[in-house]
Amino acid sequence: MKLPIALLSLPLVLATSGCAASSGNRAAEKPGAEGAKGGDQEDAADKLEKKQRELDYAKMELDIAKMSAAADARESDASVQEATQKLDVVKKDRDNFKALEKPSKLADKQLDIDRAAWRMEESRQELAELEQMYKKEDFASLTKELVLNRGKKNLEFAQRGLDLAKKEQDGLSTHDLPKRETELDQSVERAEKALAEATAKKEKAAAETKLKLLRAEHRVAEAQRELDKAHAKEKAPDKEPKA
Repeated sequence: MKLPIALLSLPLVLATSGCAASSGNRAAEKPGAEGAKGGDQEDAADKLEKKQRELDYAKMELDIAKMSAAADARESDASVQEATQKLDVVKKDRDNFKALEKPSKLADKQLDIDRAAWRMEESRQELAELEQMYKKEDFASLTKELVLNRGKKNLEFAQRGLDLAKKEQDGLSTHDLPKRETELDQSVERAEKALAEATAKKEKAAAETKLKLLRAEHRVAEAQRELDKAHAKEKAPDKEPKA
């Protein structure tokens, strides 16, 4: 039995239609793929720009950290130097007091005592001579009384001067000089503590600065690695899956 011509040509028509539809689908898909690729390129460029900014910021932060570290180091050095100079000054003051000023003041006061003692001894001897002389000679009683009273007063004043000099020496040796020496010792102790504190702060600041610089350097290195990775990914050839 012969089939109608229309039925015989149906498979051919269907096959032709299928090919046309397939070609149409591929044609419709192609513009979309190109658009997606363009969007990926824009995203990659944005990422590269962002990575570059992060690297630039990290480098600026590192530069700032270095400048801050230099300023902190100068300040710490100045503090230590100032504390050292103050300690040297108070040590010299103390040493000069103990070696020169204190012995000199004591010697000077002892000299005053020796002079007062000698004046008193001279007055005693003079009075004794006068008394001996007036016993042998017959002088007017008024003259005799005046001369002897003058001698007694000289002896009294000499005795009072000697007593005063001894009291001044006692006050100097037991109060004034020990007080001054204690004050100088305390000044040295305070200066030593200030120097130790300045040195400790300098060491602490140096450690903190070292840590800040290390962190800043690590941030720069990390940002550089991220940027290099982004560049490498951008330059790598596109790998399309095989059909």
